[in-house]
Amino acid sequence: MYAPARREFFHPTFFNVYFLVVFVFLSGSVAYVLHQILFDGGGVNYLYLLMLIQITPFLIAFGKQKYHFITFTLFNHFVCYSIPKYNQLKNIYKVDDLFPEAISSIKELIICTLIMATSYHFFRLFIFYSFVEREKYQLLSLSRLQLTVVSFYVIGVPLFIDYLPSWALIFHFAAVAADLVLLMCSHSPKNELVSSFLRIGVFVSAVLYFIKTGMLTMVGNLAGYIFIAACLRRNYKLLLIPAILTVLGSAVQTVKSSFRQFIFNNPTAQYSERFEVLGTLLYEKFLIEESIEETDEDAVSSGTRDVGDSLLHGFSRLGDDSLERVMSWTPSYVPFWNGASYESLPYLFIPRFLWSDKPSRHIWNRFGKTYGFLSDDDNQTSVAVNYFAEAYMNFGYMGMYICGIVMGLIISAVERLSYYFLKGYFYFAFMAFLMPVMSYATDLGSIIQSILIVSSVLFLFRKQFLKMALKDDYS
Repeated sequence: MYAPARREFFHPTFFNVYFLVVFVFLSGSVAYVLHQILFDGGGVNYLYLLMLIQITPFLIAFGKQKYHFITFTLFNHFVCYSIPKYNQLKNIYKVDDLFPEAISSIKELIICTLIMATSYHFFRLFIFYSFVEREKYQLLSLSRLQLTVVSFYVIGVPLFIDYLPSWALIFHFAAVAADLVLLMCSHSPKNELVSSFLRIGVFVSAVLYFIKTGMLTMVGNLAGYIFIAACLRRNYKLLLIPAILTVLGSAVQTVKSSFRQFIFNNPTAQYSERFEVLGTLLYEKFLIEESIEETDEDAVSSGTRDVGDSLLHGFSRLGDDSLERVMSWTPSYVPFWNGASYESLPYLFIPRFLWSDKPSRHIWNRFGKTYGFLSDDDNQTSVAVNYFAEAYMNFGYMGMYICGIVMGLIISAVERLSYYFLKGYFYFAFMAFLMPVMSYATDLGSIIQSILIVSSVLFLFRKQFLKMALKDDYS
């Protein structure tokens, strides 16, 4: 049988005090922000309101210790848009208020976020049946062989990625993501020491992947997985790891372009050479440029601020401003796309090996050049576009609002699928199906394609996962 349900119990005093504090904080904050919007008129107040809308579900879920897909989705929007936007305002541009195009996009984001959250809860009444008994999330149990195979597949990413054909890369990355999640959401009884060493190897592999490709994707994904796993498993000490990875990633972001240029010009460079170049770039960025000959306190504090500003500049690159650019350029400079970016959606279900001439959906380079992110002669670089921005550039305001309804439906449906996958509540299924829908800087087609790929990979090995779920990790 599957592991029996475990009801969750909370200390009544803590539960009541936490929600009293959160209720007072949110009520006071909303009242203050609405007062500022009505009587002060500053555009930054709309950003504060958006931040409150995005963070409220997480604060409630944190107190109840019952997380849902919409919780992490909105929290990710908070981290990937609102925080970088606030960082730009206060630390990068250092202005008193937001630019008009930013204010317009934030107002629409408020509406679209509310529509998406409402749509999610509405469809959840029908899709995620209310009579399903809530269980405590459980771990999957891995044998030593399974633990080793999964770990070495992730660790070996930098070694054999160059040997994979381009058509296999998307499935390869889906498998890597699933393995990373599995390592965060499983245990291996009597193999704790081996498990610790292998997990350290995964961190090393994420660094080597960046050194080899110049892309921080694997490091960013690892930080995100650890954050979600720490929340679900209530192991909040682990939150220190994504915090450290965020600081390191922000530092590397400041020199990433130069480092990737070196990789492009020297594709045969050894790991030692690449480490040396990266170290030199970081040294020049944070030490030589900030070196101070004066000894007075003002000079020292100025140097300290410069280092902090560099990190904040790196962190600001997490943000996605595609909605601002699209709303300010469409339709005044760029005509509406009238559904052009959605044309391939009906064909996403058909594998390319069955239809070799299937229409391509590579819209990201065209988007970058159309909206001035790229030069006209750049035919390689891709620029991400948020799904609300994509909806607006196709069908205007109505497209954005419909997109909010559709995203709410998709998120609730995929959450139900995560329960069905292993016929119960498991950390692994929750995280594996959550990742495709929680991203902010992603177009609708990429989200649907990611759901299809993750579902295909997981259901291919579903019998094996069910065997892992048969063991009760609470015994």
